[in-house]
Amino acid sequence: MGLADHSDELLWAIEGLLEDGEVESGTPAYGVAWKACHEGYGALNSSERAIFDRVVSPALQRRTALDPAQAA
Repeated sequence: MGLADHSDELLWAIEGLLEDGEVESGTPAYGVAWKACHEGYGALNSSERAIFDRVVSPALQRRTALDPAQAA
């Protein structure tokens, strides 16, 4: 199960990325992250998956690695 498999958790994590400045509202990365939350990773086209995999996923992994509550 990947990060995109839990839409509620992903939505909260993306909101955290916005708060931390890792992803900015209105950017392609934010749009792709939002779509993955609401429609699932499978709904992303190849360009959107590339953005998710290159930008959003690493940012989410960094955030998870820094948050001890997520590690438990």
